[in-house]
Amino acid sequence: MAKLTDQEKQEIIRFLEAEKPLPDKYRFLLFDDKREVELVWNGKTNDVCTVVLPFQTIEPVD
Repeated sequence: MAKLTDQEKQEIIRFLEAEKPLPDKYRFLLFDDKREVELVWNGKTNDVCTVVLPFQTIEPVD
């Protein structure tokens, strides 16, 4: 993890207290693994939805 100045730490705390997303600048400084990707949009939930779909039926034609 990168060394953060006291000013940067205070700014991160302000974002967290205001429940605002961290700017990319801090996200990439704080978290080492940059390969993780997540799609985020307004109204997105963390609920897992399992949908049962019908299997494809093959109709024989003579």
